[in-house]
Amino acid sequence: MNPILRILERTDGSVTSIIEALTGERAEIKTIEQKVIGAGPEIAQMLNISEGDEVNFRVVDILSAGIRFARAVSYTPLKRLDESFKRDLMSADIPVGKIISKYKLEVRREINWSCIKENDLGKCLVRNYSIIHRREVLINITESFPFSAFDSLRWE
Repeated sequence: MNPILRILERTDGSVTSIIEALTGERAEIKTIEQKVIGAGPEIAQMLNISEGDEVNFRVVDILSAGIRFARAVSYTPLKRLDESFKRDLMSADIPVGKIISKYKLEVRREINWSCIKENDLGKCLVRNYSIIHRREVLINITESFPFSAFDSLRWE
């Protein structure tokens, strides 16, 4: 596996910052889908909330230098967000890490699992992690990193 993918698999920091460092260009978030859903049993268990609680479901692509480096699918229990954080998350193409920094939240990322999987982006490194704030899951994110995006990088 490409060494950059190994770094992305294990990092507990900002993926967006790593991608920006790789390309030397700003990363852009493009929202593919976003909606508020009621938590079903699986999502409720994953987020440690009650079934039916409102959850923000968001799918975004992370692009830089004209290349899609990742797709991220996130679930965020709305009852754990203050209004301004919620507004930024739901109304703007802002990376989650930058929203967290903007509001100076103390968080940690817990990597739950990773694997190599074929999906609609092709062969990908896929990983799932939770962003923890005040001992509760603030956001659960599954990211897919297409191998082809990283094969195209050339080192100077």
